[in-house]
Amino acid sequence: MVSLAILMILTSFIVGGLSTTIGAFNTDRRSTTEMASYAAEESVRGLIASAIPAANVQPGGPLLFDGQREELRFVTLSEGRTLRGGPQDVRIRRHGKELVVEVFGSLRDNVVRKAPISSTTIVRGLRDVRFRYFGGAGEPAWRDDWTKSDRLPALVEMSFNFEDTGRNAPVSIVALRNEGAPGGS
Repeated sequence: MVSLAILMILTSFIVGGLSTTIGAFNTDRRSTTEMASYAAEESVRGLIASAIPAANVQPGGPLLFDGQREELRFVTLSEGRTLRGGPQDVRIRRHGKELVVEVFGSLRDNVVRKAPISSTTIVRGLRDVRFRYFGGAGEPAWRDDWTKSDRLPALVEMSFNFEDTGRNAPVSIVALRNEGAPGGS
């Protein structure tokens, strides 16, 4: 009986330790996934914040900024590290369950938008992506798209909803610089 009692006590310690180890492993894995999602969101925020008001070559044409619900295309300045320096044509979009950043190259190379020269998957496991835009002449308002405008939106709202709801974060808002835009805010 005493041996059986000692065996039961040792077994409970082993099972308890194993249970604690599994819990710690799951917490660490969840934390790593949340950190990766946060880092991806911060990268996208920084990229959107770097949008510049680049004029279209058409006389009186709209800016090269096309904001849709699940896709955003704009011009940003490259610092010349991995890409040639100067204005770069960039698109951020949902592709299936992934958020993809595509670079179409320098505007100096060819003003016509062409096939991407690089494509990077930022996050996987998306259920939904939403971009919204704030600004406008007169009474500014939130809109689901921002196309054919002569200025950048003042703010871009982005929300990412993941299949794993534990990765979801609150809506994030990015302020854009509008210096140099005709009538910019």
